[in-house]
Amino acid sequence: MYIAWMLPPSFSKADMHLLYVFSAVVEARGFSAAQISLNVSASTISRQISDLETRLGMRLCQRGRKGFRLTDKGEIVYSASQKLFASLEHFGEVVDGTRGKLVGRLSVAAIDNWAFNDDAPIVGALGELTRIAPDVSVEVHSLAPDDIEIAVQDGQVSVGVGVFHKHKPGLIYELLGTEKIGLYCAQGHPLYEAATRAEVERLLPEANYCKRAYLNEDQVAPISIGLRSNASAHQIEGIAILVLTGGYIGYLPESFANIWVREGRMRSVGDGLYDLKSEIKLVRKRGEDPNLLGKTFIQLLKDASSRVSGVKLIG
Repeated sequence: MYIAWMLPPSFSKADMHLLYVFSAVVEARGFSAAQISLNVSASTISRQISDLETRLGMRLCQRGRKGFRLTDKGEIVYSASQKLFASLEHFGEVVDGTRGKLVGRLSVAAIDNWAFNDDAPIVGALGELTRIAPDVSVEVHSLAPDDIEIAVQDGQVSVGVGVFHKHKPGLIYELLGTEKIGLYCAQGHPLYEAATRAEVERLLPEANYCKRAYLNEDQVAPISIGLRSNASAHQIEGIAILVLTGGYIGYLPESFANIWVREGRMRSVGDGLYDLKSEIKLVRKRGEDPNLLGKTFIQLLKDASSRVSGVKLIG
């Protein structure tokens, strides 16, 4: 919070390099480990960190037999340096965007099961982006919906794509399309052998239901109301594992569950009787206009979604 007072009167390019070295050491958790990324000797790194401490007039880290550890002031300087580097990167992206050139880094977060969805528009959108902008650096995170929202809110990712049932005030949500999810059971579960609707309805109240911890099941899946539930999962993969035990029923995206349905290890409870539609949405931070790269990717994502759904989304 007092970084402006700590800086030397003339902050030079050399000082920027020292901050870069310092950040690399922090992220490597020590001088020895940082040698690989910096491609210099540990003694050179030590001298550079000492130079930075002299320039700033403070001790940034403890090093010795007890290992590497940041001081309180070192923590502040590291945090401020990350913000400085991010600002410089943003400046470069804005300038290049002004010239109409697609460069920089695109960080995207998507729900954690979309690799199994042949119609997932993010695949087509990223494919087209890499074709028209081969110099862009792409970073993809596979996260649960709540974690996507947090990552977008904190600025860790530019754009998120997922299923968001409860909107947060600091974010903007735009509909991309829908995905079918179904109620599934596995071999060994009494419902797996249920042949008629009457039999399904008789056995269902006795079933043990595994909940998706990242949403309110009573609201999004009314069939779950009143069902016994002593298990939950924070990712779709966790729900699949619980269902595959044969002891639980649970909701899974159809495209994901088909892996086991084709093998005969799972089946839809009631042959689709309890299927639901989930809205797939794009989420971004409110109050921050995307740069040219971000706007381009969002439009590519909408175009890819339109091709899948047949509905033109307004860009």
